[in-house]
Amino acid sequence: MSRNDNGTDIVSSELGDNTAANEQTIAVKKVKEIPAGNNLMIVIGLVLVGFFVGQLLASIVMLGMAIANGLSIESLLNDPNSLYDAVSMEAALVSQMLYTLFFTFVTPWFYLRVVAKKPIKSLSTEHKVNPLLLLIVVGATFAFMFVNAYIIEWNMGWTFPEFMSGFEQWARQMEDDLAAATERFTTFDSFGQFLLGFFAIAILPGVGEELLFRGVLQNGLKRVVKNQHVAIWVAAFIFSAIHMQIFGLVPRMVLGAIFGYLYVWSGNIWYPIIGHIANNGIGVIVAYLFSLGLIDSDMEDPESMPITLSLIGLIFFAALMFLFRNHYLKQKNIRE
Repeated sequence: MSRNDNGTDIVSSELGDNTAANEQTIAVKKVKEIPAGNNLMIVIGLVLVGFFVGQLLASIVMLGMAIANGLSIESLLNDPNSLYDAVSMEAALVSQMLYTLFFTFVTPWFYLRVVAKKPIKSLSTEHKVNPLLLLIVVGATFAFMFVNAYIIEWNMGWTFPEFMSGFEQWARQMEDDLAAATERFTTFDSFGQFLLGFFAIAILPGVGEELLFRGVLQNGLKRVVKNQHVAIWVAAFIFSAIHMQIFGLVPRMVLGAIFGYLYVWSGNIWYPIIGHIANNGIGVIVAYLFSLGLIDSDMEDPESMPITLSLIGLIFFAALMFLFRNHYLKQKNIRE
């Protein structure tokens, strides 16, 4: 260590200069941060681009496999559903996986890596996962299914004014087509198909959609509106609307809001991911068991769901959500 004429340590002076330089660097980084409004527009743009490009890629791959199997363009134009008949269940599921991977994995990765320049772990402020809380999330998701059947029935009963009859007819046809596609994707001929379907319908969307809609979109909305409840419900609406099912809009939106609250309360993206996987996975399992004749009840059919069972489900759901929220409120109070 050397000293100057005034007796001041030169090393100390250099440390001071380095500290000042670091503070300037941090300040520059803060200045370069994308304004909240611009950031949200980028996020929404990426969601739309990712959705349409993902659909396009999946459609091209599926069409290519169908043509390779002998499907003619004339047959496809006369009956669009012939596309599904010309490919195997495995091929259809692979096509669905391609769409999910591009839309819900590549899109948030591109945003975080290229736009925000943040690691994926930045989506969580709390990184520890409590096994008991995971069970609570799965239990709450399962309990909500008994309630959701009636929300589904109410939404399916929507009617529109006479001047919107054309739109209603189009929406009903879209709903019927998507219902038929869902039935195709959940009618398995073997246990191997079931496992592939579980991965394509439950695991991939459960992870990817939460990264995109809760981790990226909901956070982007919160920066703009400054209100976590508004951000949760708007993100949930967009999450539901992107599925293009008018007569399934509300139940999926409510489910998205539930995942949003799990995310906000815990600060951990893994809880809504596990809840989403549980919701889709239970649906796939029930459909598989139903198709095998091992159960005779469809959880999404209110006619086969006793009202008392739905009320019990509502009570359990509310209690489990309260326990989950209360756990993190206590942790917050302890820190303060």
